[in-house]
Amino acid sequence: MKKSSKKVSVSDEVLAAYFDGEATLAEYDAIFEALGHDEELREIMQVARKVDDEVNLNMLGAMSATSRRVRILPIDALAAKCDNSNLCCVECEKYVMRRRGIGFDEEAILEAAVDNNWQKCEGTALHNVGRHLERYGLYVTRRYQSSVADIERALAAGDDVIVALNQYLLAGYDAMATECQRPDHVVVVLAIDEESVTLYDPNDIADSVKHPLQQFQKAWAVSENYIVAANTRDNKEYDPKPIDITDVELSADICELREAIAENAHEIWAESRRAEGWTYGPERNDTLKQTPDLVPYAELEDSEKQYDREMAMQTIKLMYKLGYEIVKTKR
Repeated sequence: MKKSSKKVSVSDEVLAAYFDGEATLAEYDAIFEALGHDEELREIMQVARKVDDEVNLNMLGAMSATSRRVRILPIDALAAKCDNSNLCCVECEKYVMRRRGIGFDEEAILEAAVDNNWQKCEGTALHNVGRHLERYGLYVTRRYQSSVADIERALAAGDDVIVALNQYLLAGYDAMATECQRPDHVVVVLAIDEESVTLYDPNDIADSVKHPLQQFQKAWAVSENYIVAANTRDNKEYDPKPIDITDVELSADICELREAIAENAHEIWAESRRAEGWTYGPERNDTLKQTPDLVPYAELEDSEKQYDREMAMQTIKLMYKLGYEIVKTKR
């Protein structure tokens, strides 16, 4: 995105609208533009981010012993380090589309990012990396807990691979411990071998830049090895790899939620089936829209109950893995 040479100032009213989540697209544009030259505005944004970090740390400290033992996935970490515009994610996705010859309108991309809350002034949350590629027809997968071998396989399959990492660790600034504790940047992996990795980095003026593999791995590890892979639908084979939640152990009171969630999930399913015209039948018949499962949860076969229970437990554990805490309100 070409930057205007005209300096833009941001009013207190526009800042207030941004922090309240009510800024318009034009106001977002003004803030992005001003960040490039307004040091005071950058300091305000940095302070706001530190406050958010402190709140998150306090919340983490208040979590149960069970959840503190879990390696939390940083889904809300913001990919931001791109000059002063915090658009590294957008720049990486635009780079991928250019490589694939996909035409796009830069203004429309930014508008979609703001309208869908993918792009914030501080950056893009990791779980929203790749949204523009989806909109332009590419087949996108997101995965934590990946490996160098996963990147190699993706590149060999013709995928474009975006990874989240820490900019300071990538540059070798290991001493900046505080800033190195979280992912804050995304890059496109172009090639990787036993000694080095070649990247497209929005922060570098060169088309590609090489880093030692060990340095890259250290920077990448802070995102729990998060990758976003994109390809055309004809060339992308779906290989499901759910998030590993084996380190999550639930307390007895949380486990009691399982049956309530499982039963309610069945009720939701049954309600939707009835709305579609399905009725009870001793055997499943798609033509007549009949199913033996259209009965109260208590009447289900144990195998069907177990399916609902397993989905409930997996969902609860995933919430803990993503850093959320379930707290029961006393009545």
